[in-house]
Amino acid sequence: MRYRKQLRKSDLPVLKKILASTGFFYDSEVEMALELAQENWENGEEKSGYIFIIAEKDDMPVAFACYGKTPCTESSFDLYWIAVNQSLKGHGIGKILMKMVSDDIANLGGKNIWIETSGRPLYEPTRQFYLKYGCKLVAQMPEFYGLNDDKVVYLLKV
Repeated sequence: MRYRKQLRKSDLPVLKKILASTGFFYDSEVEMALELAQENWENGEEKSGYIFIIAEKDDMPVAFACYGKTPCTESSFDLYWIAVNQSLKGHGIGKILMKMVSDDIANLGGKNIWIETSGRPLYEPTRQFYLKYGCKLVAQMPEFYGLNDDKVVYLLKV
């Protein structure tokens, strides 16, 4: 497995396939992730504010993380996306991506990583992943995303 921070135009359709493979995301969420990737590819991470780490296997993206500095804060960052192709879940790729994100944010002077996810039962493994990684559950907002779909917020100190 190789990891890189440089997003390529050819990655964009593959990122869509990775997100679709998970079975987790609404179409609107997939489109939002692709908009962030497009913004990064066109303008770079500094201008766009979106940083990507791509995990590759056999020169093909199989997972990615997207994060960026939270506007109007001193040292907070948002983890926007972390997605692993369904066929490779459970192989530690997500954990490696989280470590790389945490290390990069620390190097950028970040102190807090804010992570938002869904409260739907489908997302229970995701929520357990964040807790096992050391993230602290700090808020749950009822029906934020929709009926029976809470927003669950975690904080990771770096």
